Amino acid sequence: MVDVERPQRSDLAAKKQLLAEGLFHLIGERIVSGELAPGARIRDSELAVELSVSRTPVREALQRLERIGMVTMYPSRYTEVSSITSDQVETAHVFAGLQASITARLACPLLTPGEVKAVCRLTRAVAADVSDTAATASARRALIEYLAARSGNALQQALIDEVALALARALKTHEVPVERRPSVISACADLEDAFRRGDADAAERACRQMYWIT
Repeated sequence: MVDVERPQRSDLAAKKQLLAEGLFHLIGERIVSGELAPGARIRDSELAVELSVSRTPVREALQRLERIGMVTMYPSRYTEVSSITSDQVETAHVFAGLQASITARLACPLLTPGEVKAVCRLTRAVAADVSDTAATASARRALIEYLAARSGNALQQALIDEVALALARALKTHEVPVERRPSVISACADLEDAFRRGDADAAERACRQMYWIT
């Protein structure tokens, strides 16, 4: 006799996981955009009704957001969007720079010629206008997420996916200091050159310079 129960349960679990994953990103992007500002209250029952889902995947998504510091959950009451301090922003900046450097190093030797062209376009977007804080932050996020998906390292990709929303929120107002702007633009040019040459060491160094970390 064929056991049909196990595949059905497996399929159901996979669907629930995908649903919770989608909700994690949907709610997280609302926080990143400011639609849900610090101090805003989120009630899982109301969100479940709005999105036509059960409360379980909503709670799972909120628990995941709490683990990366984007919300605080008060059991049986509500969930509140957390605030972020200047110290947390600086911590996020250093962490982002270090992880971006690792990701660039891993991905560099694995990129196809077509992917190298795409990465160079994304890198140029970072340097396009470093005086525009939001645009620069968004461009760096797009570059690193692209590289993470091509890093050949499932753990690194999972780490970037897990923290991307928290970093995006923390860094969207993190301005590139005026005195650092020429260095960041130069780093982007160096990063493009490193990717074209397939030089992982140079890609890592340029990425660190792009975030002005030592």
